[in-house]
Amino acid sequence: MKRYLIILIFIFACSSNTPENLISEEKMESIIFDIMILNASSSYDLKIDNNMISDELIFRKHNIDSAQFYESELYYSRNPRVHFNIYSNVKRKIQKSIDSLKNIK
Repeated sequence: MKRYLIILIFIFACSSNTPENLISEEKMESIIFDIMILNASSSYDLKIDNNMISDELIFRKHNIDSAQFYESELYYSRNPRVHFNIYSNVKRKIQKSIDSLKNIK
């Protein structure tokens, strides 16, 4: 019985549902930061090449596609500690940006 339990635990540990093209935590922070800045600026008329700026521009900047972003976001959301750390670091980056703008005279 112990042998079957050990085999079952091993199989479960090996099948961790990690996407093949998982985006690193650091890169996810950068992407989410860019998306949040884009969303915050959505009331402004920002255009590049006569097209409205969209998430696709951010995905191109980071050399990913929307499916890869979605799969990585889904994976990290299933790991609450990691997901929390990613968004905490994004929040820190935003606060740092705000603080740097306050110092401009």
